[in-house]
Amino acid sequence: MKILVLGADGRTHALVWKLFNHSTAEVLVAPGNGGAVQLAAQVDLDPTNVVEVARWAFAEQVDLIVPAGSAPLRAGLVDEVVAMHIGVCGPAQRTTLIEGSRCFARAFLERHGLPLPRGRVCPDLATAEKYLASQPLPVVIKTDDPDGGATIHTDRYAALEALRAAFAAMAGDEQSGVVIEEHPSGPLVGFSALTDGTTALPLLPVRLYEQPGPEPDSPAAPGLGAVAGNSVYARKLGEYLHQRIMLPLIAALRQESLPYWGFLGIDCVITNHGPLLVGLRCSLRDMEAQAVLPRLESDLLPLIEAAIAHRLDREPPLVWRDEASVALALVSQGYPHHYPLGAEINGLNEVEEGVLVFHGQTHNPAGLRYAPASRGGLASLLRGAAPAGGITLTGGHVVTVVALGATLAGARGRALLNAERIRFPGRTYREDVGAREFG
Repeated sequence: MKILVLGADGRTHALVWKLFNHSTAEVLVAPGNGGAVQLAAQVDLDPTNVVEVARWAFAEQVDLIVPAGSAPLRAGLVDEVVAMHIGVCGPAQRTTLIEGSRCFARAFLERHGLPLPRGRVCPDLATAEKYLASQPLPVVIKTDDPDGGATIHTDRYAALEALRAAFAAMAGDEQSGVVIEEHPSGPLVGFSALTDGTTALPLLPVRLYEQPGPEPDSPAAPGLGAVAGNSVYARKLGEYLHQRIMLPLIAALRQESLPYWGFLGIDCVITNHGPLLVGLRCSLRDMEAQAVLPRLESDLLPLIEAAIAHRLDREPPLVWRDEASVALALVSQGYPHHYPLGAEINGLNEVEEGVLVFHGQTHNPAGLRYAPASRGGLASLLRGAAPAGGITLTGGHVVTVVALGATLAGARGRALLNAERIRFPGRTYREDVGAREFG
């Protein structure tokens, strides 16, 4: 069997690692990164060019495509390969609107009574200005396209300027409108399930760190850390999110004839009044995958195949290691805005056994390369030429150190200790990741 993983971030490496270690299939990655290409042969494809991906996969007899992120799904990958008998872990393009359009997602969640922060969809600037004037601060302004970002405002004039800028940027686009919501206070938690549209196998709730520091007004800095605890509270939170949000969400998708299979994720803020949904996902989240997959003892490949074939009800419950995991991102100083490129990473071979390092924005000149099959011949794997240097930085989100332990404190200690062994110019990380499970 031949599997193609699409992506280049840390969750891509985590998925490649999981599939490589728990199946006998041949795993390929496009375009991959410095860590993923040590396990899977690299293919020179743009994951969002779904026509090219589909043609290449058909020509090379790929059996299964696993997008690490949702961008290929939102670009219509499933629709492109539907007649090629290639399995894709993820839904068709029209269903990905639950992630690709925040306005659609909020209206959908409102229709089905799922818990949301106070707010509304504003289809035009006049409606948005009127609604903003009536709301207490702080507020969050979200563009319809999730790639457009979300900004938190404590000043009404600044919020008004942000609204006008958002609508000006959308002029002429198919997507229009913004979502204005209150800014709930509490930890951000990601939670996903593998589903076939009827049955769902829950993963683990993950505390996410999306700012450079603990201060509430810190700027956004995605993917600085993640924690999957093993406490009684973590287990009960996972059960609550699965029963009260995930299963009703899957039922709502089915009710509105939005077929779903693959990973379905929610992002929520845990407030004093319970979880409030702030986002939906059609894939695992970056950092969530790094924290969760090392704890999963079940083989992932047959589960993905069962989800695509709509027979997850025949699969046993997932088996988990009873350990906490701490995923600590090592980033370049200045991330996510300005950071140096091209520097070499040292100390990767000094990390202790059992601690994982998932690469993000790195390049490995000695990685595996995939040589497509010539007509009538067999494909081959090629090792890159002997490099003049080692693994280098291609961006600011460099690697993620993942440590497991019997306790959260033990896992955090191992992660911090081994983070210090990895060196590159301007290396920095959040030292408080995992200091509290959901605090």
